Amino acid sequence: MRYIFHIIFYFFISCDSGESQNESFIENKEITIQYKQLPEEDPNLLSLDIYYTTAVSEKKPVVIYVHGGGWSLGDKRNQLKNKIALFRSLGYVFVSINYRLSPFPFNITNPDRIKYPTHNRDLADAIVWTYHKIGVYGGDKNNIVLIGHSAGAHLVALTAINQHFITESGGNPAMIKGVAVIDTEGYDVGEQVKNGVLKKMYLNAFGGDEQLYKEASPLHMIKKENRHPRFFIAKRGNSSRLEIADKFINRLQSNGITVDQVDGSIYDHERINTAIGAAGEEVITKPLTLFLSSCFE
Repeated sequence: MRYIFHIIFYFFISCDSGESQNESFIENKEITIQYKQLPEEDPNLLSLDIYYTTAVSEKKPVVIYVHGGGWSLGDKRNQLKNKIALFRSLGYVFVSINYRLSPFPFNITNPDRIKYPTHNRDLADAIVWTYHKIGVYGGDKNNIVLIGHSAGAHLVALTAINQHFITESGGNPAMIKGVAVIDTEGYDVGEQVKNGVLKKMYLNAFGGDEQLYKEASPLHMIKKENRHPRFFIAKRGNSSRLEIADKFINRLQSNGITVDQVDGSIYDHERINTAIGAAGEEVITKPLTLFLSSCFE
């Protein structure tokens, strides 16, 4: 419950911009750090940005964000302005990560390209690094939630559900308290390769080995015997896009997993992401904020 108090506390600070005495002790900081080093790899793709504040001495909850871009584009600094402001106002430490990307333009004939499971392994390494190091930046390692958009939504869902990624990186799946999935169709990779309109994008990112599609699909890796975190699903789009999201939600719930959901169909694919933290926005921001506070109780 102390985190709900922090939300109220930071709300009044953010609204009362005229109080110079509040501003005088708040220092916003950010830092870029490589979470692992690999020879001949771009260091930027193996790095993360940490946005933190010195306003409160108590360890603060941690939100890790994973960008989208079809597993082949995007960067950890894209579309962050509103998110940084929101999570700072809530008293959270905010981490945005990069991961190695599949080729763009697509190159499905190159067997040595970056593809599944490299993206998930990088994310798992970044999560485990954050767990062990975030205390230096005021973060509470025992209160970590993942948020991802588009391809990043697939990555956070799968990394939390297919638990061998975290364990192979030396972590414990229980370190993830919640997962917010913001608009993806990537719940069933095999279905997207077979019937999706973006077949080449999926082949570029996941390859042509059909035996791997099941383990790369969040929908098919949910196991009742495993402890899974609670989920927040922001869905939108046409009937087929909503149908696959609902199928994932139903699978989670039938396995005893708590799910909060919101229909963001008033937005397009990009706007549902940039809406998070936008001034006056309530369709996504309000339920997401409530979800986070429930994860951090």
